Amino acid sequence: MTPRIVLAVAGSSALVLPLPALTVLGFGLTAAGLLALLHSLRQPGSNGPLVVITAAATSWLVTSDDHQHLLRLGALALAVTLVHTSAALAAVVPTRAGVPAPVALRWGGWTAAATVVGCSAVAGAALLPSDGAGTLLTVTAVLAAAAAGSVLAWRTSREPTA
Repeated sequence: MTPRIVLAVAGSSALVLPLPALTVLGFGLTAAGLLALLHSLRQPGSNGPLVVITAAATSWLVTSDDHQHLLRLGALALAVTLVHTSAALAAVVPTRAGVPAPVALRWGGWTAAATVVGCSAVAGAALLPSDGAGTLLTVTAVLAAAAAGSVLAWRTSREPTA
């Protein structure tokens, strides 16, 4: 499977998972996201994936809650992670070329790690109270997770590969 196929599936999923509202804003965000996704498939190293992720996140913010809200949010975290990582991989892999197994495994490992961190942040935030102290604790936890992930990524990237 090429990274562009993963990008197409993940981008489409990210735009659908928020269940965009049947309003002008909902249609506009979805249309902008789809256009950006098409652009991303042609030029994955562009700002197209950023627009796809922004459209999906903004759609999520204007969507009402339902009984599957947290489940869809976890799936959206996975889809957004896959959009980001598959676009990065597609930017350095020729269009119809396959990805060597060691590269695919490393990519899969980083994608899984990022998804676990994102889903953990969502799950942790769902358990916190929604008052001011809960918000401060959520922001602190997210920043700590981001800092830990950055340090881990930096240390791993500096290790020599076999």
